[in-house]
Amino acid sequence: MKGLFVMNLRLKTIVYVGILSAVASVLMIFPHFPIFPAPADFLDVDFSDVPALLASVTINPVAGVIVVLIKNLFHLLQTKTFAVGELSNLILGSVYALSVGILARYTFKKTLMKKKLFFVLPIAVIAVIITAALSNFFIVLPFYAKFMPALAEVFGKFEFILTWIVPFNLIKASLQAVVFYLLYRGVGPYVTKNMTHYR
Repeated sequence: MKGLFVMNLRLKTIVYVGILSAVASVLMIFPHFPIFPAPADFLDVDFSDVPALLASVTINPVAGVIVVLIKNLFHLLQTKTFAVGELSNLILGSVYALSVGILARYTFKKTLMKKKLFFVLPIAVIAVIITAALSNFFIVLPFYAKFMPALAEVFGKFEFILTWIVPFNLIKASLQAVVFYLLYRGVGPYVTKNMTHYR
């Protein structure tokens, strides 16, 4: 009987992660919109990390990373960035999901989750910004500078990170945090209750 119960929970978890991954894949395509003019008009805001954050908090951090991975694998089918954009999204989305999931699980244990997220989300946003600066400096911008020489003057400068990358990720991660928090208030406790024994 216990084995059947555990199997049922695992099946529910797989289905739940699959649904969130599908939603994240769609949100990675639409809606998305730029917030800066050229040369940074390729920096689009989307809300595809919101399902990953929901999985990370209601199931566990690994589930959140799985959602991030699946949506980026799906997006590879139509990539326009030689997979560098997807790699960057995978890194930042994973850091976001892990930060929120781990902090929500192991800190402020006597605090209700809805209140806890007020502390957790800003810390996670900062983690995303720092990771974005480092990954762009060492991976993303050098790639574009090497394989797209015409853009080297822009992407080869450290100022680009401070001027565009940091503000962009601050805005994007903050918007995602707000949407996630509102979504969690509505459905998070119900999902968490159904997944508690398997977490």
